[in-house]
Amino acid sequence: MSNIWVYLVIGVVAIGAILAFQNVVGDDEATKNVGSASQNKEVKTKVNKQNLIEPDATFKKVKVNKEDFIIGETNAPITMVEYASLTCSHCAQFHNVTLPLIKKEFIETGKVRLVYRDFPLDQFALTGSMIAHCAGKDRYFAFIQTMFAQQKQWSNDPQPIKALAQIARLGGMTKESFEKCIKDKKVADTILQKRLDGDKQYKINSVPTILVNGKRYSGGLNIDEFRSIVKRMVK
Repeated sequence: MSNIWVYLVIGVVAIGAILAFQNVVGDDEATKNVGSASQNKEVKTKVNKQNLIEPDATFKKVKVNKEDFIIGETNAPITMVEYASLTCSHCAQFHNVTLPLIKKEFIETGKVRLVYRDFPLDQFALTGSMIAHCAGKDRYFAFIQTMFAQQKQWSNDPQPIKALAQIARLGGMTKESFEKCIKDKKVADTILQKRLDGDKQYKINSVPTILVNGKRYSGGLNIDEFRSIVKRMVK
């Protein structure tokens, strides 16, 4: 894919940054740029006659790459791919409330593996993702979870980048490595390319979006919905 598409996404992300700064992230203005998660929730929570949640799209194969960030056993029978933005409050809700239950019940028991993919909606989310990438695979998820857990604090800060710098410092990143990281065009392009790939391959138009063995659920899932999906797949 030509780099021109990466630059176009950078433009969209920059516009999102302005919206996110003017409208506190907790109000979900950034999320509205690519489709409200709550609106998409209404679309994808159609149920069949057995009152079971149905996906809004199905893909024959979801490729997992060696560059992906993964939690769980490689041979787990169910692969869950999550697309999320660090400035999306619905994503934070999923990570802070639902994901810990999924980890305990399904990931730690070898039933599910999680593939997390950044889908930044604005410059602040992109910066946060860049910090996690620069931290390396061993610390990536620790940074992602910390930023979701503290989303209200750093995203509502008058200077979100400085607030992110504080998180980076507490995570062991020096001032010099932080400044080098957020200026690293290669890291930014890698993340934005992943966003473009998600849009092209799986038509991601809202966050969080969850794919479970190729079945797409736009707007995320709660624990009861996830349990019902896994139960059917295990059968």
